[in-house]
Amino acid sequence: MKTFIRYLGALLVISALFRIVPIITAFVFDESQLGFWVAAGISLLLGVALILIAHYWPKDKDLGLSLSGGLTLAALSFILLPLIGALSYLPTLEYSFVDSLFESVSGFTTTGLTVYTDLDSLPRSLLIWRAMTQWIGGIGIVMVFLFILTRLRSHDYIKLSEVEERAQSAVSLYRSQGFTEKLTGGLKSSVSRVILIYLGYTLLGILLLYFSGLTLFESIGLSFTALSTGGFSMTNDFSFSGGTLGALMLLMLLGSISFLAHNKLVLGKWKEFIYSFEKNVFLVLLTFATLVTLLTHADLIVSFFMMVSAFTTTGYALGPISVLPALFIFMVTIGMLVGGSFASTSGGMKIYRIYYLFRAIPWSIKKLSSPAQAVIPFKVHDQEVDEAKLANIGIFLFAYILILAIGIIVFMIFDYSFLDSSFQMISALGTVGLQSTDILALNPLLKSLLMVAMLLGRLEIFPIFILIRNIFK
Repeated sequence: MKTFIRYLGALLVISALFRIVPIITAFVFDESQLGFWVAAGISLLLGVALILIAHYWPKDKDLGLSLSGGLTLAALSFILLPLIGALSYLPTLEYSFVDSLFESVSGFTTTGLTVYTDLDSLPRSLLIWRAMTQWIGGIGIVMVFLFILTRLRSHDYIKLSEVEERAQSAVSLYRSQGFTEKLTGGLKSSVSRVILIYLGYTLLGILLLYFSGLTLFESIGLSFTALSTGGFSMTNDFSFSGGTLGALMLLMLLGSISFLAHNKLVLGKWKEFIYSFEKNVFLVLLTFATLVTLLTHADLIVSFFMMVSAFTTTGYALGPISVLPALFIFMVTIGMLVGGSFASTSGGMKIYRIYYLFRAIPWSIKKLSSPAQAVIPFKVHDQEVDEAKLANIGIFLFAYILILAIGIIVFMIFDYSFLDSSFQMISALGTVGLQSTDILALNPLLKSLLMVAMLLGRLEIFPIFILIRNIFK
């Protein structure tokens, strides 16, 4: 408990420090800084208070956070940070806390659903903060992954692969390893490498967008939201040049590819990166979906951009979804469901889970048609996979579909069509951000439902369930 409180306090202090960016932006553009100072002050005071409580907490046999504690901390941080972050949105949303919290949750979960109808009228400091919450949420998911994987043991000489083996059974409940791709080296070097990759791609995105013709302000904001596969825009008009769209697509693709694969690039393992299987399956599905949409929509750039936006779960849109052909909307929906790679910034069900279950079909048929005493291991690319991992993947996908079904039913009770209900729930749970309805006009209950779906989707369901269980326990 002592470690849990200390780490939660540290997260709140770090959150307060991130407000420096919008405060500086407000100072440069002569805008109000009050909302950011208030949020930063509350976050800082709470964080310091928790750290002091942990310091004076009675000594016990606290050996660090268990895996369950790490999951609980991850879930709680994704609830507290948006709650405090909502304070910054209050003045521009007529002090509606529900709408402000919705915008904040959408940002930190890198979803991109928004209650704002006119971005051009918003303060630039608020726009950069919106974009920054998605950038924080993107890197946060990766860091939470490392943090849970290593059970918060910061010993530099413990190999991540060794820790992964010890934690494999529990971690696979919500983020199964798959394809044996691991970061190499100790914890400190691995975390540093991930941060450097993320910062490097962010800087690359800013440069590419700036030289494509955008202002520096727009380049920074869109680099934040594209790489994090968040999807918040900086202006009302999303009509960009081909160069800008190309840069955005590159950033979205980089964000949706596993950081384990990006790590191979850093280590100079080009061949391993090129042959990274999950990445290649993702690109094949993306290409296939684009070709299908061309049957009803002749514009290749629009089709490819929209498919990239959907499959990476970013949520950028080049126009209203409702005017697209039915087949096009169907492929967008498939993309939102499938999502990107494991250990990336994207959401959705994830490519590897879909692929594992697909490969399990012929294995199940073979096993059922064989004698009961026959031993038929489940193998993927000549590597034997524990059947428990396959069961955990099945449990996750069943829970995912069940949550979708419940959300769709609730939306339909409020007299929304099945198509609008399913599209909006898939978008929220997949942390995509594409909208088929006016979010601002939704009933507060439906907004709350979408917020829960965004949190469940970003944390991959089980951390939230574990948090609820621990509260009642």
